[in-house]
Amino acid sequence: MSVSSLQRVIGRFKRPLKVVNICFIFVLIFSTLLTWREAVVLENAYVSSQRNSLDNIATTLDRQLQYNIDNLLFYRNTMYYALQSPISTDKSRKALASFEELRTLPFWQIRLDINRSLPLSGVSDEFVSSSRLLDRDAGTIHQELEAALEFSYIMRLTDSKNDLQRRVFYASRSGFYLSSTPPKDDPQIISRYYRLVAQPYFTAQSPENNPDRSLEWTHTFNPASANGQVITAAVPLDSQARWYGVVAMDFSIESMHQFLSDARRDADEGTILLYDKKFNLIASSANERPSVAQFTATQQADIARKVGAASRGDEGELRMDSRFVTWSKLNNFDGVLVKVHTLEEGVQGEFGRISIVIGILWVLFTLMLLASWLVIRRLVHNMLALQTKLTWRANYDTLTNLYNRGAFFDIARSTAEQCKRQSLPFCVIQMDLDFFKSINDRFGHHAGDMVLTRASAILSGALRAGDVAGRVGGEEFCIVLPGATIDDAARVAERIRARISIKELLLKPGQTAKITASFGVSSALEHQDYDFERLQSVADQRLYKAKQNGRNQVCVSDEDE
Repeated sequence: MSVSSLQRVIGRFKRPLKVVNICFIFVLIFSTLLTWREAVVLENAYVSSQRNSLDNIATTLDRQLQYNIDNLLFYRNTMYYALQSPISTDKSRKALASFEELRTLPFWQIRLDINRSLPLSGVSDEFVSSSRLLDRDAGTIHQELEAALEFSYIMRLTDSKNDLQRRVFYASRSGFYLSSTPPKDDPQIISRYYRLVAQPYFTAQSPENNPDRSLEWTHTFNPASANGQVITAAVPLDSQARWYGVVAMDFSIESMHQFLSDARRDADEGTILLYDKKFNLIASSANERPSVAQFTATQQADIARKVGAASRGDEGELRMDSRFVTWSKLNNFDGVLVKVHTLEEGVQGEFGRISIVIGILWVLFTLMLLASWLVIRRLVHNMLALQTKLTWRANYDTLTNLYNRGAFFDIARSTAEQCKRQSLPFCVIQMDLDFFKSINDRFGHHAGDMVLTRASAILSGALRAGDVAGRVGGEEFCIVLPGATIDDAARVAERIRARISIKELLLKPGQTAKITASFGVSSALEHQDYDFERLQSVADQRLYKAKQNGRNQVCVSDEDE
């Protein structure tokens, strides 16, 4: 970029209106960026808040589930140790004798102590033999029954009031079961036992389906339950290479609903959902299953894909439509917690209110900035207009619209110096209106002003491009002609004289006047002198000579013609 180009660029910024516009645009952009930055920080805080909120709930739920799982493993270990070292008492021997008497009946029930133990409910040998999954082994049945009867004492003490679990039970492959919530005078032992061993949690614990013999979670539809579904945690009971049965724990859906509902601090915290590993809905913080699906099939598949690829304890978030979704995979349950926060809930929440306040402040600031810009821009515009007017008045004659004496002399001097540096010709024309005082005396000063205005208009129209004219006295005018020889200047002066002399002005109704002008011309090349004042003095002397010679003529030399 050249120096002149750089100066032009910098010059643009020196214009007051542009400076005002640039400043206000900069302030607007800066305030918008600052507001955007605050919005980003607020959004990150909102995301962290949603993550922390769900993480706290997931941690609490995991802790509660861990407590229940520890109890379940304790119950399994109790059965295992009872199998290894059974305690034989008179009551247990009597119970085993009762079993031998009842085992062929379609269903039966035995217990050690009415007040301290729970009943064992079972089915016949025929029922057991009809199923390939069941096996009533003659060598181990009594040992297993004794262990189950001992276990019934512990299960009697089970208190599920403060737990998520609804019941604990042991389902044996030998054709009986033990439940912590036995119904009174149950006439449906066969159907109940069948449902226990037919559920997926039971078959999933076979050595073929669970070779690691680990805890398994199942979520199944159960018509017998109030809400049609049940969550079960189950572990197999093995001893001496034999699979005896399953110790399991059913969890109350109502307690899951209540837990998620209590976990919310207020109604604007969003909806918390519990899904199983197949992404089937289990429970909701709304205390009931939503009547409308929370996600479309595509959205649900997207969440399931992300959750499926995550490890236990992982978490994440998604933006879906106008909702913000956070999820956390549980450590102690084969499922995931999902929190759905809608835009409406977000606006009503703490972060939403802060966002609204920031937005309103930005709008108010922008409106104030716009109003200030309009006021300041108008003030600057008026100031520039006044400055232009004052500058014009300082440099121009208000009557003739030509340069006044001071401005004209400055321009004339600088033009002369420039022509001198470039070795160009330079001429000066001095012009004076003839008998101007008589016009003022006869017709008044208003008529004199009309003559001056008309003469200046003719003068301006007769100049060449680059010539400069100014009013240097009452009826005196001066013209500088850069690059013009004295002959060129003489032709310009003659053209002006001719145009003025042929015009007749109407000064008053019925009265006209014809005006003329006299001219003196000087050139810098005559004596190689570019001093404007001396050239003007020479032209003025020749003007005086033109007047002496009869006026209405152009004089270009000092010699008499």
